[in-house]
Amino acid sequence: MATVNVIDLTADKLERSAVLQETLRIFDVCDGCRRCFNLCPSFNTLFERIDAGESDLSKLQAAEYERVADECYYCKLCYNHCPYTPPHPYQLDFPRLMIGWKKLLSQDRPVPWRDRLLVRSDWIGKLGTTLAPLMNWANRTSWIRDILHRVLGIHRERQLVKFQEETFPHWLERTRGHASRGPTEPAVAKVALFSTCLIDYHESEVGQATVQVLEKNRVEVVRPEQQCCGMPFFETGNTAAILKKAVANLDALQPYVDAGYDVVVPSPSCSLMLKREYPHLLPTEQSRHVAARTFDVCEYLMKLKKEGKLNTEFTHRPGKIAYHIPCHLRDQNIGFKSKELMELTGAHVDVIERCSGHDGIWSMKTEFFDLSMKIAAKAVREVEAAQAEIVVSDCPLAGLQLSQAGGMVTVHPIQVMKRAYGI
Repeated sequence: MATVNVIDLTADKLERSAVLQETLRIFDVCDGCRRCFNLCPSFNTLFERIDAGESDLSKLQAAEYERVADECYYCKLCYNHCPYTPPHPYQLDFPRLMIGWKKLLSQDRPVPWRDRLLVRSDWIGKLGTTLAPLMNWANRTSWIRDILHRVLGIHRERQLVKFQEETFPHWLERTRGHASRGPTEPAVAKVALFSTCLIDYHESEVGQATVQVLEKNRVEVVRPEQQCCGMPFFETGNTAAILKKAVANLDALQPYVDAGYDVVVPSPSCSLMLKREYPHLLPTEQSRHVAARTFDVCEYLMKLKKEGKLNTEFTHRPGKIAYHIPCHLRDQNIGFKSKELMELTGAHVDVIERCSGHDGIWSMKTEFFDLSMKIAAKAVREVEAAQAEIVVSDCPLAGLQLSQAGGMVTVHPIQVMKRAYGI
């Protein structure tokens, strides 16, 4: 086994020789294990090319390394699937190796302007909500989508998220002001809500339900100033942009954490960034402190249940639920908190542990859309087999993917809880 050579993703520039050395070390272990053979397109390509060279890694060509990296959409399923991750002496971290390659490739070849644009979710969100009726019309108009397909490389059939005419932060300010609290009784807990771009600009109903359910449980809710969590920038290997986002968000959240607030996040990718990615890329006491007090929204509600503070007076029973657990929630290793929470209402919940294949901007690209649909088909088959009354996912993008691939309406668990409370 070669010496472990951990790639420093925070470096201004990566050396190809160092990345290649670490790649050969990890690929050698993967070749001997193959436990991830069916997880994603990257592993399919990797093992196919290794077999073509009769397991002689020196036969791999530059284009083959690049294809493996391009097909990785950072779902991180392989990390939890791998028996050789830290603290194992092999110290394997395949997802971060792929980010290393994306960063290296961004140094060696121009990043498409499509990709540079699509990862700017805050900017797109602000522009799109300002022009919401026009943008939503354009996104469903075939001749405009044909132009986007040919010129920008956004697949013409890719269903896109809708822009809200009223953003979630505006709704919160209009209806609650700076802070909200349960109507009459003293608050039992305090929460700083980290909603970020997907909820703020596209899925405001999820943000509203989060506030309403927390209020139902006498939790004070504030929303600090915040930016995109930075997850989209992994697609282009732009770790410098992620670090900039991390510093801004940590500086905004720390005063609330110091004042006794917990950080609650309704989007799994964003909670993953706060819990795991920030402390890894920015290993400071501040990032560790905020990470320790960060919770997925359903994880937090189950924390209240454990403390005897959760309101369990439900007025509606949801029925049978097919619950798709997103990859970035599985990577947090918190168990099935959303399932447990919904079961408190009397619902029967079947868990679907399949990647939806949306994964941020990856499935929007003309070169990967068809592949993303093939990935989604596996999840759709399991959802259909569950014969449920409601389809649920913590990730709105996964919900969009299931809707496109299977024609099913998908809601967030917090929306199930809102209805169960009769709100």
